[in-house]
Amino acid sequence: MTRSARTTSRFRSTTPGRRRLVGPAALAGVVLLGGLLAGCSGADAPQDGGASSAGASASAQPSSSSPSSTAGPSASGAPTTTVVTSMTTFTSPTGNISCYLAPVQGADPYARCDLAEQFWAEDEPEGGCSEGDWGGDGDGYGSVGVGGGDAQPLCVGDTIADPSAPKLPYGSSITLEPLTCTSVSDKVGMTCENSKTGHGFTVRKEKLERF
Repeated sequence: MTRSARTTSRFRSTTPGRRRLVGPAALAGVVLLGGLLAGCSGADAPQDGGASSAGASASAQPSSSSPSSTAGPSASGAPTTTVVTSMTTFTSPTGNISCYLAPVQGADPYARCDLAEQFWAEDEPEGGCSEGDWGGDGDGYGSVGVGGGDAQPLCVGDTIADPSAPKLPYGSSITLEPLTCTSVSDKVGMTCENSKTGHGFTVRKEKLERF
């Protein structure tokens, strides 16, 4: 795909504020297992790019730069590729999958996706989660992330879901090197992969696949 000249990205390239949901799906904070993305009020990521054991923490500073380049949407509605350099939030076309890409100081960037409705089940991360923070058992929000290590289900208290975040059309991608998230299709869901390590995940309402 030939990228067009630099344009302004349609996708939110900023730090989202915390959003507490009310009701059974309510979750508290945007906390990844054992990591902090210092300076970001609404999202945290482990410095080593992967989920770590409970109680560990590492600070990281997000980039404040603007998107580096964007392949703008074509008149025919063909899939696009957006390249960003700062924290960017987006959702699947249905709005069920909410994701962000965020830079991490001194390590690969981090991708996280939360699902408002999910039926897949995962074992609780090693070391366990605080009470009410585990959402990967088909009850409440399911959350998964990947950075420089393996993709991992996450202990989370809040969700990163934001109804005002822009939708990523099916077939389109957002890249924060070396991570790329692609909204594949309604049947496949969202895929996020680190091209350097080959690790990532594909997630949809019915299934989570880690590779």
